Order: sequence, then C-alpha cells, then structure tokens
Amino acid sequence: MLMQTPYLERAAALAAGLEARAERTESARQMLPETLAELKEAGLHRMCQPRRYGGAELPIDAAAEVIACLARSCGSTAWVSAVYTDHSVILGKFDRRATDEVWGESPDALISAGYMPSGSAERAPGGWRIEGTWGFASGCDHADWLLLGSMLPAAGGAAAPHVCLVPRQALEIEDNWHVMGLCGTGSKNVVARGVVVPDHRVLSLAAVNRSVPVDPADPAVLPALYRLPHVSTVPFMFCATAIGLAESLLALMVGQIGSRASRGVRLAELPTMQMHVAEASAEIDCARLLMQRDTREAMALMREGQALELAMRVRNRRDQTYIVQLCRRAIDRLFAAAGSRGMFNDSAAQRRFRDMCAVSTHIALSWDMAGTTYGRVAFGLDPGPAMI
Repeated sequence: MLMQTPYLERAAALAAGLEARAERTESARQMLPETLAELKEAGLHRMCQPRRYGGAELPIDAAAEVIACLARSCGSTAWVSAVYTDHSVILGKFDRRATDEVWGESPDALISAGYMPSGSAERAPGGWRIEGTWGFASGCDHADWLLLGSMLPAAGGAAAPHVCLVPRQALEIEDNWHVMGLCGTGSKNVVARGVVVPDHRVLSLAAVNRSVPVDPADPAVLPALYRLPHVSTVPFMFCATAIGLAESLLALMVGQIGSRASRGVRLAELPTMQMHVAEASAEIDCARLLMQRDTREAMALMREGQALELAMRVRNRRDQTYIVQLCRRAIDRLFAAAGSRGMFNDSAAQRRFRDMCAVSTHIALSWDMAGTTYGRVAFGLDPGPAMI
C-alpha cells in the first residue's frame, strides 16, 4: 500500500506538466526553471529537511514514494529531486553551524554533490583548501551548495573519504553533460580552485554511514531520519526513480497494445503480449515491495534507537541493486513490445528506456558489487572494502 502524504498528492498533481515538459527538459540538459518553481511551491524540495528549518522531515519510505511518483512523468526531474532529498538527509548529520549556514539563511537552499573523492586537499587555517574537478553533480545548475568528496586524514592519520560542504558561488561548472539517458539532470562537472572549507563543514563518510544504538528520548540525539546509515538506506530514493519509470512504461504499453492491431489481429489477444505484461508487472511489484519493506524496517529501527546490523545493511544493499535489475528487465521487455514505434525520438517509451539505462549505471546501484558483498556475508566472510 502506498504511504499517503500530502507530498505524494502534490507530486501527482504535477504529473501532466512534467510529462509535457519532458522533451524540453532533455533538450535543456538540466531541470527547467518552471519545473523547479513548481517543486518548490509544492514543498517537495524540503521533504527531508529538518523541521527546525521548516522542513517536513519525512521518513525515507514516504520520500521514496514521492520520487517514484515524479518518475512516472519525468525521470530526470525525479532523479534530481532524489539528489536534493538525499543531500538534505546528509546535511542533517552535519555540525549545527553548517546547517545554519545553509538553511538558516535560506530555507529553500538546494544541495548537489560530487561524491567520488577527487582533486587535492591541504590543511589551511581552520579548515582545508581543496582543488580539483568532481563529476556527476546532478542538479548543480540550480544548487546553492555542493558536497564534494575528498580524501582527508581521519583518526590515526590514515586518509579516509570525507565530504566537504562548499557554496556554489565558490565553484565553476564545466558543461560536459552530453549523454543518452537522464539527459535533463544536468549532472555536470564542478571545479574548485583553492577553495577553503572550514572544519565544521567537513564530515567523514564513516560518520555519514554510521549506525549505532541510541536512546531516542535523549534530546541531544539526532532525529531518526538523520541517524540512518546512509549507504544502505537513502539510495532507495534512486531505486524509486527506476520503479516510477517502469510503472509508467507498463501503463503506457498496456494502453497502446490494447488499442493496436496487426494484420487484423488485436495485439492484446496474443498470448506472448499477455505474458510480457504479466512478467513486467510482477517484476515491478516485487521491486516496489522490496523498497517498501526495507525502508519501513530501517525507519522503525531508527525510531526505536536501534542500529542496522550488518546482515540488514547488506540485505538492503542487495535489494537496492536488485530492484534496479527487476525494473531494467521489465522496461527492456516492455520496450521490445513497443515495436518500431518505440524507436522514434519523440516516443515516451524510448525516453523511459534510455533513462532506465542511465539509472542502472550508477555505482551505488551496481548489482555486481552489492550482490557479491551479500554473498560474502552470507558465507560468513568479511564483506570486504565495499561501503555498506
């Protein structure tokens, strides 16, 4: 059952406009200003923002349902919305001084990121001076701040991945986003040239991904949403994009196949077409049920003050990537059923097919990595270096 919130209803109300602008969004290679204005008016950019700044602080299961709803109309819009929402959760883990700088001054501020540690970093008075180029910064054109991955010394002196919070005006955007899918996400390079980041705007990925039991009644403890171990929970919002794309293509193809005939035979009467629809719908349902179970269980444990143990974290990582596998299979099958008509550039079917191809390339959604990690743990082996 869908988790009903006013935000889900608001997302559904945007569907027709997002669908109508999907081609223009692709051509612009970034979210359109009118789309961003609608998302802000509906408050969808503040779903996982802390309540103390006026945000909704929605649980991750509810936020994922909103992203899936947006993806049924425009995969690129859903992906960027997932990015902004993901980073709201991460920022909620930062030092209060950092969150005040971002949202205290501008409650509508948006955060993009270039996660992969890149460039160089050296100690500067009160912080770090970073320089380099970071790729795949989805939504950077409209972002107010960016999280940039950097290798910095951790406890013991060994270098470890951290994220540095940097204002957009301190960075340059390199327009290299010429791709086949998720074209409208504007996932361009961002360049830092000797930008100084104060210590309170730096957080280790270990802290971002920490899961420890707490007393939820302690007023000093972060709200449940910001205690989620990031890698094994928050990326379900990106899986939600895959689910929404698959659901929308299923509805589109059922409608089209039901009204077509070939050489006097209704396509809907062909057993092969019936099986294509049955298999695709079963795969999509399985994907959605996995997402709902895992996100709800994770939020319940956070509310109870418990930690996500290793077995659940690797299961969630397995499920995140398998959800994408299921949706990719469904979309491949449905796109094949679209026939020659699906090949045209103005076909909504081929846009969803291309977007799904792009979703499945994201490193966080790699079945090879998450599947083997799950297998190692299932056999009692060390999970290895993979982030879980």
